[in-house]
Amino acid sequence: MMKYLAVAALLLGCAAPSAAAGLEELTPYFGPQYFTWKERNGGKTLLKEHGPLFCAGVRLGSVTSSSIAVRARAELFGGEVSYEGQTQAPESVPVDTRVSYFGGKGELDLGYRLETGPARLEPFAGVGYQGWFRDLQDSTASDGTSVSGYTEGWQVGYARLGARADAPLGRVRVSAEAGAKYPFYVGNTIDFSGSGKTTFHPKGRMSGFAELGAGYGNFRASLVFDALRFARSDLKSVQGTYYFQPDSSSDSFGLRLGWNF
Repeated sequence: MMKYLAVAALLLGCAAPSAAAGLEELTPYFGPQYFTWKERNGGKTLLKEHGPLFCAGVRLGSVTSSSIAVRARAELFGGEVSYEGQTQAPESVPVDTRVSYFGGKGELDLGYRLETGPARLEPFAGVGYQGWFRDLQDSTASDGTSVSGYTEGWQVGYARLGARADAPLGRVRVSAEAGAKYPFYVGNTIDFSGSGKTTFHPKGRMSGFAELGAGYGNFRASLVFDALRFARSDLKSVQGTYYFQPDSSSDSFGLRLGWNF
């Protein structure tokens, strides 16, 4: 996983200088993030996954003469985290295993720049898409029962609303960004053995994002928070048994290091 993300970061870095003409920002970046995934039902935590993921991506931005700002981001992420959960009801037995994640995201924002001296404020609205594979590995339950892993394919489309600002602080330019996002489409597809693929549709809930950064010359560093929230899906019958996706949430706290061309 790290090999592929390192190659992606290298390719982005090599391609950036020739693509930077006419852009205010073209910043390839990479970095680690601490990821947590939880599922709950009736107030009870069913499972928790946590551990490091790694990302590589690029940010692009341009501001027109009429102060309209257009910004975009593309990112790949992946890694392996620990799983602390249980087997399916009614005979729920504790299970510990590992989970592999690999996915990508893209965002497009439209904003308006307001300038007061050297400080700048930019309210914006936009849309985003995030998709990932969640691959649970085979394991053994606490009672010795063998538990087969499976793979989920998630797709989320969401709307974003927020603001970003930046200002000089000595020779460093500090920046901040925060806002809310609402998932308007959520799909989790599972390939059940013997019955094919079934897609569950949890309901989107309001969630948030934030970023605090600093730039010195062309170097960029930022601390990032990103969250997703989903409410329980409707029941679906699979081979005579009813399944659903529980209330689910993800939280990521990360560091991004980049170079602006």
